[in-house]
Amino acid sequence: MSMLTCLDINPPSREEGLRRLTSIVPKLGSDYAKNRNFDRGIGGHSSVSMLSPWIRHRLLLEEELIREVVAEHGYQAPQKFIQEVFWRTYWKGWLELRPKVWDDYIRERDNAISDFHADVNLYRAVAAKTGIECFDYWVNELKETNYLHNHARMWFASIWIFTLKLPWVLGADFFLKHLIDGDPASNTLSWRWVAGLQTPGKTYLARAENIKKFTEGRFNPKAQLATVASQLSGSPIPTPTSIKVSPPPRSGVKTIWLITEDDLALHEPPIPTNNVTCVAAVNTSNNRALGGVAKRVLSFIEGGIHDATSNFGRQHGVPVEHISMGDPDALSCLIKKHKASQFIVSHIPVGPGRDLVRQIKKTTQDHGIHLTEIIRDWDSLSWPHATKGFFKFKEAIPSILAKMSLA
Repeated sequence: MSMLTCLDINPPSREEGLRRLTSIVPKLGSDYAKNRNFDRGIGGHSSVSMLSPWIRHRLLLEEELIREVVAEHGYQAPQKFIQEVFWRTYWKGWLELRPKVWDDYIRERDNAISDFHADVNLYRAVAAKTGIECFDYWVNELKETNYLHNHARMWFASIWIFTLKLPWVLGADFFLKHLIDGDPASNTLSWRWVAGLQTPGKTYLARAENIKKFTEGRFNPKAQLATVASQLSGSPIPTPTSIKVSPPPRSGVKTIWLITEDDLALHEPPIPTNNVTCVAAVNTSNNRALGGVAKRVLSFIEGGIHDATSNFGRQHGVPVEHISMGDPDALSCLIKKHKASQFIVSHIPVGPGRDLVRQIKKTTQDHGIHLTEIIRDWDSLSWPHATKGFFKFKEAIPSILAKMSLA
């Protein structure tokens, strides 16, 4: 096994996430603000929380992080960490209000792979053979540990787009394939931001002196990087829509609760559980990237689903069913087996899992049963504010936290 592979992300359980949270909380105040931008490489990422795999799949909830850091540091000292938690929420809300951007990404990605499948620069990039030492290191780190420091992700994307002249959509797909915390919203929109598509007129250009400073001299790609970042062309940003609200769940009826890897917070169910007769779990993660996700990514997600559903099943005494997204008859069979009159879906954000929602709607209509899609309070309070840029969104953070009793 390569010496690079030393990022331990096991076990993929809520208990392990809580243990890591308790361990890192003392560092998430002013120390985090001072040191978070330094990428010290494998084994040296102690200046950031590295909780993103657990947060991404909601084995830990965002409000749990905020509650712990405020209890430890007060409200002012951890402001930078709190904002970073909200960046993820902002990206998800922004894409929820503009789902066409995801559809455009998928179309462009599929066209690009057709055009570039035999491109030598693409091969060198994903094989870590570009000759740019820092970039090749990050490729290997990503493929072998399934993690990259956030600053390295920005540098990587800039080099991919402006130095190597590769399509941003294929870089975004490469990340979604290999990142354990790979998120359709955060990932796609961050790549768009680097490329100048997210904030028209503003690109992000990786500079050798910046890389040297924040890798503490480990890398210095002087004279190897593009010196100009020309904004790419793309479709106009759509006008934001509104968040659709489902009818409330009915009480006193047999209910199937369907969850995906997007929300494994079964320890804090957003619904009454007394009428849940079955929890159905669907893993949609292989639809994130061309050819599916990397082995360790899939393993983490499968482990997280098992941990969350088995704990819930034991606590509430209900069966757990694991169904395939590709099986068109699975939902109908579940409804008949459990004599269900209601289907509740934990909200599946814009991304590869939304096809499942369309399938569920058709099935429940065919069977004449009630369907409700539940959005958690954190999301329903935050997403409507993602109509413009993050700094406008940031103005709403105090009121969101107050409504969640976190400030």
